[in-house]
Amino acid sequence: WRDWSSDVCSSDLGIEVVIICDNYPDFLLYKIPKGVTIQYVPDQVCLDNNYVNANISSKSTHINKNPIAWDKFCFLFCEVYTTYDFVWVFEDDCFIPNVEAFKALDDEYCSYDLVCANNFYNDGSAQDWHWKSIYKYLNPPYYQSMVCASGMSRNLLNLVKKFKQENNTLLHIEAMFNTLAMQNNLNVICPFELLSIVWLGEWTLDEMIQIPTNIFHPIKDIDIHPEIRLKLEKALQEGYQPKRDNLPSFIKDLM
Repeated sequence: WRDWSSDVCSSDLGIEVVIICDNYPDFLLYKIPKGVTIQYVPDQVCLDNNYVNANISSKSTHINKNPIAWDKFCFLFCEVYTTYDFVWVFEDDCFIPNVEAFKALDDEYCSYDLVCANNFYNDGSAQDWHWKSIYKYLNPPYYQSMVCASGMSRNLLNLVKKFKQENNTLLHIEAMFNTLAMQNNLNVICPFELLSIVWLGEWTLDEMIQIPTNIFHPIKDIDIHPEIRLKLEKALQEGYQPKRDNLPSFIKDLM
């Protein structure tokens, strides 16, 4: 995020970048790019205001804490940054190839209420995954998606705030945003550019060149993101021809 957020702020797109820091010392390790805002929300602020359980519980994933950065995102953009009509959210292991890819995404889809990778339907009969923790808060139908790269309107964020006020908790993020949007007849889109947001994707320059406006997940080592961008730029300049067979079928079939 460090190099990419700096590029966005220096590109005169009128885009504001906010980095949500879950642990206070983290951002002290890095030089913060000009124009980037770092927001640290102490855990206790979320606990006091019931912005919790976006991750279900402290034992649900490897993060092993509650609240997490997603609770803090919801607190900030439901309670503090309330003048924004639309917000993009990217977890740090999402790879954004360049500013142009982000600008194309924003230009095309910022009029929707939820932009996400999928919108899977569940009638309430599924008992796998985290559904049992979700059913007690909302009636069916339910919808689900990875949201580690997603866009949300003020209409949707207001629904998140309303849900929190009525239930004194948030809901697991991979069901909360989609379900609230669909149950309230908001506009949801799953664009081609986010098809590469998958749980265990393996991405190389070949895929990045063939689908240049896509966002990729996961590339866990965030320290090599700048290096990948440089390699991608060099490959394009040198006219590198990617191997088309490398694209997964769920993307290739739609091209």
